[in-house]
This record gives sequence, C-alpha cells and structure tokens, in this order.
Amino acid sequence: MKQTREQALFAGLLVVFAIATRIVFNQLHVYNFNAVMAAGLFAGAYLGSKRIGILVPLAAMLITDLVIGVYDWKLMMVIYASLLSAVFIGKYYSKNATLLRYTGSVLGGSLLFFVATNAAVWLFGDGSFYPHTVAGLVQCFTMAIPFYRNSLLGDITWSSVLFGSYQLMQLRAPKLARQAA
Repeated sequence: MKQTREQALFAGLLVVFAIATRIVFNQLHVYNFNAVMAAGLFAGAYLGSKRIGILVPLAAMLITDLVIGVYDWKLMMVIYASLLSAVFIGKYYSKNATLLRYTGSVLGGSLLFFVATNAAVWLFGDGSFYPHTVAGLVQCFTMAIPFYRNSLLGDITWSSVLFGSYQLMQLRAPKLARQAA
C-alpha cells in the first residue's frame, strides 16, 4: 500500500513536470517541446502500477488542454492515444533496458506521435486545409515537420533528463532509486 502511495506521488510529480514544460514552452511559442511523451515513457518504464502510469500523460494533457484550450475531440483522442502509447513503449523498454532500446523507444514514440496525429489532422479535417488526396496527405506531413522537430527535440531532451537523472540516482543511491520507482 505504501509503495502505491509513493508511486502516485511520483506520478504526480511527473504530471506537474509535464504540465510545466507544456505551458511554459507554449507561452514561448515553442510548440510541442514538452515533457509529456517523456513522462509517459518514464512512467511506463519505472512505475510499477500500469494504472498510475497511464494517468501521467492523460492527466498532463487534459489539465493543460483545459488551460491552453480544447480542440476537435477526434483529434484529441488520437493525440491522447498516441501519448498513452508511450506508457506501453516504456514498459517494453524496461523489460530489457539497454541504450539501444532506450533510443528506439524515444525515437519510436516520437515517430508514432508524428504519424498518428498528422494522419488524423488530414483525415478528420474538412478537406479545405489539406485536401483528402495523396497530395493533401503529403502536404499535411510536410507542413508538420517544424512541429515534429520540436517534438523530437523535446522528447530527446526531457527523456534524457528523466532517465538520466534516474540512472544517476541509481549510481549514487541505489536503494533510494529503487524506492522512487
């Protein structure tokens, strides 16, 4: 019971961290450079409770969407599902935590988010912005590249901060690191 409470507290800290980065960087007009994906990956990798881990990206997105503004519900569902997949990618990573698997998890999560969300923008749009043609799909993905750059850089940066801090804590205080996760 105590471990679940500690995991919930740690998950809450991850949510606050993800919220803070999303709000701050949106205010700076550096969109998609946030720690939501990284927090989901970390929660999946190191929080023992899958339920608590799932709440991390979902709570961070819901709270910040309520602050920043909500948008088309179909697009929101694809975005939330894409970020939720980070928890499961994190679980996959933790089964055999290697640098190669970590790199693949971060890059794979970013790519999955890019493909799923931009396909949804094209698919759910009314066709006036991006026509429902192959050329419209290509245009949608092309126009999204600057946002992908920010997402990828954010995912790499914030995952490095979270996973790197955890690894350093494991080296310095192994018992404390095991208790935190």
